[in-house]
Amino acid sequence: MPNNSMAERYIYDPLTQKLVKVREKRGVDSASYCCPDENNVEPIDEINKSINDVHNDTINAQGWIGDNQEEELIASEEEEMQSEKVTPLTFKAGERQHDKRGQYGRITEIGYPAYMVNRKWEVEWANQSAEKLFFAHNIKELSTAEERNIFRLLIKALPKTALTLPKAALINLEDFISLNAELASLDIPSPLDSSTLRSLSPEELSVLNKLWRKKESSQKIPIEKREFVLNHHIEGEKKYNFISCVFREGTLVILIPSDVLLDPIMDLLLGREKVVRDLMLNKMPSFCSLCVLVADLQNSVKISADLPPAEYFELVSQIWSRMENSFRKYHGTMGKHVGDGLVRFFLAEPETPFQHVLNGLLCAYEIRKKLAEINSEWNIRKKWANRLCFNIGIHEGREWFGYIPVNQFTALGDTVNISGRLSEFARDGAVWTSKHLISLLPTDIQKKLVFGIRRSSSQGEIFVANTFSRIMDLTELSRPENSKFVDISTLSVTELVEVDQKLLDGN
Repeated sequence: MPNNSMAERYIYDPLTQKLVKVREKRGVDSASYCCPDENNVEPIDEINKSINDVHNDTINAQGWIGDNQEEELIASEEEEMQSEKVTPLTFKAGERQHDKRGQYGRITEIGYPAYMVNRKWEVEWANQSAEKLFFAHNIKELSTAEERNIFRLLIKALPKTALTLPKAALINLEDFISLNAELASLDIPSPLDSSTLRSLSPEELSVLNKLWRKKESSQKIPIEKREFVLNHHIEGEKKYNFISCVFREGTLVILIPSDVLLDPIMDLLLGREKVVRDLMLNKMPSFCSLCVLVADLQNSVKISADLPPAEYFELVSQIWSRMENSFRKYHGTMGKHVGDGLVRFFLAEPETPFQHVLNGLLCAYEIRKKLAEINSEWNIRKKWANRLCFNIGIHEGREWFGYIPVNQFTALGDTVNISGRLSEFARDGAVWTSKHLISLLPTDIQKKLVFGIRRSSSQGEIFVANTFSRIMDLTELSRPENSKFVDISTLSVTELVEVDQKLLDGN
């Protein structure tokens, strides 16, 4: 005969950030139905002083308080975990169980181990629980993206000999590396072929290559759950649900103890836009090489005054929509707009150290041509004397690059300021760039560009190809309108005039 007596135990509810005492009805075939005891809800610290640091981190985080604490909690019976078992998580419309719980909080406030990696598997966000358990490092102290590669961090945390403990809290760290490697195999090649892991020693690369596991499916599952046992060197074995959530921006990984309700976490992950925004707001900046393009629409105030509001809006929309394909083609990241202009960042890749420079130049040339086409269309339509053109400035440097709370990326430093000044220096749709940027390109690429300086002579203006000049030699800095160029007066610059079609075609 089934035993229908009630037993009491505690279940950790991540929404309330507390352990909840529940009365558990025994003898049910498929599940144990639990109801919270409202008179016995206490902070976790007062119930069990031996709860591990991971749970303590959760309690210290800001609370997630729901409006309906009386809602019935359902705890599934524990099952034997199999490390290879993968469960795709799918949700049908109308099946959410916690719509009446109120606000769910933010994913970055969760106290369980969690981290976000980009498509190159560089850690862009991690909470303290993940740092303690896996990485043995304060990741925010690492300034470059290369240092924050998750496999570099995990391999560095491995024990050096069989007699030593890992630097991280996890003993079976190799199993955890293999689990991440399987997820990463759809994004990056094997360790021996990956330039992002070139800083590892041959021995470390050999270990990682041994642990590398190719994902069986060639398609990413938006949200999936794997069952995994973590072996902590103090607390012993502990069963977790390994949750991976794939976004365009990267992959979010959360490890939830198997005795914790998953429904509230899954509800939170269903709000993908909110989750991504929260992660981007907390994304760690990195110090990297980048090319900055600043483009300003010449005489935009006059053009706006000449057109009815509806037509000016139509013109601006047409310009940005046509330019967007070029920005995507050359991997330009949108930055904070300056005045009537725009800013795009082209980030360096380890395997092609000059490609970001070439991308910036080709993008500038292409958007200039596209705007010339739009200009011809509007000249026919309006029969006016206005000329639509971008004045463009491009420069390259190493700067801190990250996300700011206005849905845009930004870089801090002289590179952006110099690009902006060159954009102001350019007139009538010209593209001006620095000698430093051109010098980063291989000689064979430089030969496919037409750049130089226009100089005055007795025969009039002549173009001297493959030359540079200082700003102070190209303009009269004593004139009030040119005082803004004083800070770049010694910068050696050149004008980009033409690009070989083969470069535009990718040859």
